[in-house]
Amino acid sequence: MGIKKFLLLLSFSFIFFSLDINAKAETCHRNADGKIVVDDESADGSDVVSHDGTTWNKDYCNEVPLFYKVKIYEAMFCSSDPYVEGSGDTGSNPDLTSCIKFFTNTSGKELIIQPNSKSDLFDGNVALPIGTFPYSVLMVDNELGIKHYETYIDTGGNDADINGYGAAAFSNGKTCYTHAKTTSFTGKSNATIHGKTIISSDAGKSGQLGLICTDSFDASNPPSDYDYTTEIIDSIDGTCDASNDCDTTFRPYIGYQDSSLISGRYAGVLIQDDLETVGTDRNNSTRIAYIINFNTPAIIDEDVIAFEMLFSTSESVSIDWGAANDVTNALKLGADPFQVKYNFTR
Repeated sequence: MGIKKFLLLLSFSFIFFSLDINAKAETCHRNADGKIVVDDESADGSDVVSHDGTTWNKDYCNEVPLFYKVKIYEAMFCSSDPYVEGSGDTGSNPDLTSCIKFFTNTSGKELIIQPNSKSDLFDGNVALPIGTFPYSVLMVDNELGIKHYETYIDTGGNDADINGYGAAAFSNGKTCYTHAKTTSFTGKSNATIHGKTIISSDAGKSGQLGLICTDSFDASNPPSDYDYTTEIIDSIDGTCDASNDCDTTFRPYIGYQDSSLISGRYAGVLIQDDLETVGTDRNNSTRIAYIINFNTPAIIDEDVIAFEMLFSTSESVSIDWGAANDVTNALKLGADPFQVKYNFTR
């Protein structure tokens, strides 16, 4: 094997979090004051949210999170395809033999993504490998955090009346915010994943809702229980059981998907703590191998003077509602996966 050559970049190399709020068609419909419009008198949970202001047929919409927390363990460039397709419900280990790591943190580097802000991934200098690389892999925790609030208005232009979490009785009001609860990406509930209790997010059950609602939320002085909610990406493939709990069709991989956001394609594999072995169930699947196949290979040479990783979180909050007793219930804020694009400056 030849000697690997590395290009040393200065410590001002950074991550920039880019938010393209027009990237997803299912963005929430807002009024002129920026409040999300809901039909809070709907008795049908499928008629709660309008995405385009005319069609009332959804019970969720997607928005840019105020705070999105992710933990990164490794980042690498690869000269051959690291994605190995599984068979049926069984995944395969990624092939990382051609990959060169340019970032490693065994404990994970926790980053908090905020709209249009910058944050350091690299603690000091970083050495990028010199070469041409058609692929990249990010190893991230599959527990994602969201801290967010929204204010709602009904179809008549009045403050919405939404039920939220309460230990003994519903909270209620026009503004709903996250608190320290854990939910699952697939909707698996009344269970324990990674030692964490998963709430059911059931409409009509005050103690199982993922948001607290109030008429007195003040962003400059938020309540003490305004906190991160955690979403565990407990299955990365959409072909779950009919009950949508993915117990018998737990599938830890998803093949390459086209994405204009990243100028390429991406695939994903749920893997275990060792960052090498594909997951076989919810509890041993603790990391996500996020694999990028660039449309144009990344060329790293001596002319590169800066490096950016652009995270798009425009699709990364799913605001979910349900109806019970003719009242809209704030079920949860789901943390959907992000997408990543690389920029090199010469």
